[in-house]
Amino acid sequence: MPISSVDARQLQKLRPLGALEQFSSARHHLGFYNNVGLSAAYTCLTLRSADLKVSIFSALAIVIERHPILSAIVVDEDSSEPHFARLDEINLEEAVTFVIRQLPQTGNSRDVELDSILEIQHNKSFKENHEALPFWRLVITTPQQRENEFVASFIFHHSLGDGASGMVFHRDFLAALSSDPLPLANNIIPPSNKALLPNLETLLPLATPAVPTPHNPSNLWSGSKIIPPNRSNFHSLTFSAKTTYHLLQACKQHNTTLTSTLPVLIASALFSILPETFTSLECTIPVSLRRFLPEPVNENVIGVFLDAFSAYYDRPLFSTPDSQFPWSEAQRSCALIGEYLKRGGEKMNVAKFKQIKDMRSFFKGRIGSERGTSFDVSNLGVMKIDGEQMQGWEMGKLVFSRSAFVSGSAIAAGVVTGPDGCLTIGFCWQEGVVERNVMEMMVEEVRAGFEILADETI
Repeated sequence: MPISSVDARQLQKLRPLGALEQFSSARHHLGFYNNVGLSAAYTCLTLRSADLKVSIFSALAIVIERHPILSAIVVDEDSSEPHFARLDEINLEEAVTFVIRQLPQTGNSRDVELDSILEIQHNKSFKENHEALPFWRLVITTPQQRENEFVASFIFHHSLGDGASGMVFHRDFLAALSSDPLPLANNIIPPSNKALLPNLETLLPLATPAVPTPHNPSNLWSGSKIIPPNRSNFHSLTFSAKTTYHLLQACKQHNTTLTSTLPVLIASALFSILPETFTSLECTIPVSLRRFLPEPVNENVIGVFLDAFSAYYDRPLFSTPDSQFPWSEAQRSCALIGEYLKRGGEKMNVAKFKQIKDMRSFFKGRIGSERGTSFDVSNLGVMKIDGEQMQGWEMGKLVFSRSAFVSGSAIAAGVVTGPDGCLTIGFCWQEGVVERNVMEMMVEEVRAGFEILADETI
């Protein structure tokens, strides 16, 4: 049975949510968006005497103590004044789930079993027992009869952290594992008593951005109209370190970047599949604001510090001779990102959230209307590990996953490159918004296009 909100209000009150944090708390409350996830493969390089569960719990306790937001939940999500409250305790037995693989892992570009596990997680919110359980969970997936490797899937409420926060969690988790921590005396641990970081709006004076000149794209494709309920589908695509490296080289040769090229690659795939009556696509590109923020915010903290802007793509510009990839569009996207970063944290689009008095009414008011954007591409970049400090454990492949957003983009693409050099794209979409056969064709077009571009440098 769910715990009542009255009990939750008895917890220690920390601070109100900022506008960006409220954006995610409101959509979570409405069932419009459940969570974010980052999965990482871990391998033990030395003989282990400790039980895997003992090692994981001990390392996790260290990470929880370091990041106070992991001891916080959102209270009064159903109001216009939600706030963070500190849990009295965290039961690791309830926060961590162990799953044994039923299928052997293969060298294919997709881990079907992990995709299925992640899909289940992204269709599960944090509403149940919300005063007893944290607003995150860890799913440990292990092969049968092997305890020297596992995949840890960190699933968390978006008001607690952004995608970059998932990278922070896994870096610290790896470091904690490698420190060979002592076993816990009790698997029910106290919360971190450190103060929460300030919200984005407190750290960065957000002037309301000027109203942009309407792009008014003709015949924009954005899937179906905005319709609940939300059921998320997930499909990952992983490329070898060699292929990833060669695509990076191709981007450099054409004076652009991977972050700028991937939206064009997805747009090209969609244009090849969609009816020609659809002549425009809009891509949302999230950007981390951490580089613009003062201490205590940096690349090693967990919190929500991001903005986003749009890039538009028109079908005629993709009709290149001999069906060549439109590198000019990737270069244009690169210039757009460069112009955005030159603002230096000024006139952020996220500032408009401060003007929304009731996020819940804002989201509910969009039901039945046309969807604003076609797809989004969020690239977390490369996971960088200081190998000299990591003893005994190694991190490999990463998968960035998210739940679908009822009033967001028709397709969400999460991109990340692991320490093994392999890039993974995690595609998420809402059931009924994009037809499954369209997604299957698009994923295959992206895979083929990625490999063709990479082959150009070989």
